Amino acid sequence: MEKITVPYGNSFQEATVPEGISVETIDLSAGDYIEDEEAILKNAMDNPVGSLKLEDMIKKDDKVLIVVNDHTRPGPNKLIVHEIIGRIADKVTDLKQIKFIVATGSHRKTTPEEINSIVGEDVAKIFEVLVHQCKDKEDLAYMGESLYGVPVHVNKALKECTFCIVTGLIAPHHSAGYSGGRKSIVPGLAGFETLKIHHSLPIRPYDPAMGFIYGNPFHEVALDIAKKVNVRFMVNAVQNPHKQNIAFVAGDLVEAHKKGVDICKGVSEVIISEKADIVVISPGGYPRDRNLYQSQKALSVAEKIGNPDCIFILTAECKDGYGEGVLKEWLSEAHNPQEVVDRFKAEGYDVGSNKAFMYARAMLKGRIIVVSDHLNKEELHVMMMGGAPSLQQALDSAIKEKMPNKILVLPNAVNIIPTILKGE
Repeated sequence: MEKITVPYGNSFQEATVPEGISVETIDLSAGDYIEDEEAILKNAMDNPVGSLKLEDMIKKDDKVLIVVNDHTRPGPNKLIVHEIIGRIADKVTDLKQIKFIVATGSHRKTTPEEINSIVGEDVAKIFEVLVHQCKDKEDLAYMGESLYGVPVHVNKALKECTFCIVTGLIAPHHSAGYSGGRKSIVPGLAGFETLKIHHSLPIRPYDPAMGFIYGNPFHEVALDIAKKVNVRFMVNAVQNPHKQNIAFVAGDLVEAHKKGVDICKGVSEVIISEKADIVVISPGGYPRDRNLYQSQKALSVAEKIGNPDCIFILTAECKDGYGEGVLKEWLSEAHNPQEVVDRFKAEGYDVGSNKAFMYARAMLKGRIIVVSDHLNKEELHVMMMGGAPSLQQALDSAIKEKMPNKILVLPNAVNIIPTILKGE
């Protein structure tokens, strides 16, 4: 019998598959040796793309704002932060001219402990660290309109600074094509009125959009707004699907990001021989599977590789429960998945409604079983999903229900861009 192993929180879930069932595991290999990350970062900062070096751009009277990802985003935040501070601290008259802001988007407020983890306790003691809240109107500034008539409401710290630096991670993204770069501003520092339109149809692509960036309105609006708020420099890591930092890019918002996207594309695209009746996926473990809200991203990849009426087995610890907003409410109130899709078309984005829409979109293609020992099976049933405490139980149930042509397994689905040879 063949064994399946996928990440689950900070551990793994395992299951065995009966003889005679074909199993294809799609998982790009981890690098045997990754160069010294600090050296790679320093090299990127010394050779910026389309830009002068950061330390040569800062003026002594600049008010510097450094944007960092929040607690839901994995990445070498502290490494990047310390490298930036080391290059600009002696360029300003007073260290009080340098501030940080956590780009939470629509997520919950980052805790002091999480801030220490993101920027480092030493940095948090010296510099002011702001935390964005998209519905706090007192902290927002209106800066006109973007493409497609999207109103630009962003954190007022962007208007008050004279030099904005964005940091983060470039990886495949199910709506933006790729993350990183401009996403630090939208959704990272956007007000709810901006997110309401930007995250709704038709600016949000209806179908999963991993790898689709150029010509994607979701990307185009975010980039236009980032330019309007005068982002002057970016530093992003590029990871492979195993969360290894294989490269860093620094410099101009557009040109450096494009270079990072090209690198990311090279390590994320995979060829899959054919679609399957059962698809087993994991977001890749913590923090990507910290709640059901975040774990949905893995399902976007699975949608592309399942046969009609397939079974999706989403293995996600979800130790923080369902996540923000109305995700659970929308799915629980609906009588069928199409009702959720229609509601999203009519009402648009709210915190969690986008995730409800994307879960429902997948349900129109197949059945979802969530493997988690933190979520209630009965509650998942009301949300039109199955539940199981272990991967083995979920897989046994799926095989009993549907003898599969094959089983596809994606242990690190979030960072995969699939291409199917047969079955499209």
